[in-house]
Amino acid sequence: MVFWILVAGLVAAVTLAITRPLMRPSLPSTDTAGPDIAVYKDQLKEIDSDEARGALGSVDAESARAEIGRRILRVSQDHPKAGAHARYPERNRFVVPVSIATAIALPIASLGLYLTYGAPGLPSQPLSERLAAASNANKPNDLIAKVEERLRDHPEDGTGWDVIAPVYYAMGRYADAATAFQNAIRLIGESPKRLQGFANARIHIENGVVPEDARKALERIIVLAPDSSIEPRIWLALAKEQDGRVSDAAADYRKLIAEAPADAPWRKVIEERLANIGKGIGSPPAGDGSQGAAGNAGTAPTSASPAANPEAAAIMAMNPEERQAFIARMVDSLAARLKSDGNDAAGWVKLIRAYQILGRRDDAIKALTDARANLKDNQDGLAEVEHLARQLGLGS
Repeated sequence: MVFWILVAGLVAAVTLAITRPLMRPSLPSTDTAGPDIAVYKDQLKEIDSDEARGALGSVDAESARAEIGRRILRVSQDHPKAGAHARYPERNRFVVPVSIATAIALPIASLGLYLTYGAPGLPSQPLSERLAAASNANKPNDLIAKVEERLRDHPEDGTGWDVIAPVYYAMGRYADAATAFQNAIRLIGESPKRLQGFANARIHIENGVVPEDARKALERIIVLAPDSSIEPRIWLALAKEQDGRVSDAAADYRKLIAEAPADAPWRKVIEERLANIGKGIGSPPAGDGSQGAAGNAGTAPTSASPAANPEAAAIMAMNPEERQAFIARMVDSLAARLKSDGNDAAGWVKLIRAYQILGRRDDAIKALTDARANLKDNQDGLAEVEHLARQLGLGS
């Protein structure tokens, strides 16, 4: 605070120094004709001297004196006396009070503005600490928190949802990513990128199973961008395999292979997947009455793209024993989810079918009983479960 008082005093001193010359009264004008008249007087003396020596005639001398006299008169008229300027100091009568008022008001106004809008009590902070604080303020989590705060205040900001959705996905917050992509699609429209992001997030949430809403999003991508929809087509083929439509899935795999460039990075993965289907991997055991692999008995990868991700390729290329163990883990994960959220009719259908295909009939019957209990208020979902039960011969 003392520092700023000193600064205010310095401002006042500088202002006073600048305005001080304006406070001085104007000095009367001096007689500037004096030097000229003195010269003319010397010229008159020289004329008299020349006339006395006979160097200049009396007529010429008189003419020269007349000319010098006229010059003296003209100079006297062009340079009036200083007395005529005695009124000039009156021009400073407003300058003095204005200068004094400025010298006083300027530092006071500056100090008042600082006390109102500044922070005189803020302690000093070294440069290193300021840089560290600025760095912390720009950390990703802080930036995400700021976007989230804005979206809470402005939930209709479609661009904000579109920006944060892929960030959520990269962080592994798949449920938040799915919601964000869904909001962006609702507010600013569909695009292949948003639809694919939503589908990928939903598939992650379902541990690699392609749920119905993800399937619809993938089908919509093919409508919007038929020439650049390889990934959606792979996922849809995999969804058919998960639903037990093995022959349809195989047909889609063959079509993808036929249309794929020879150097396509995903071609080998699809070829291996097709070969595995041909060996019976993912298809039902003979005589079980079902049509194919269940949703969680499929070989869905846990990555965002079954065609491009090494993890997805590794899962698809598993030997039968490894694949069966992987499928069992996926089935158990689905069962655990349905215990906490039993309203997912499609999930119960996939779980019952998966148990049946894995030969775990008792578990399938128990899952059917649990599904009936959880879906008693969902007539459409219950009807779907009962239809599957009749198909699999699980009794009434």
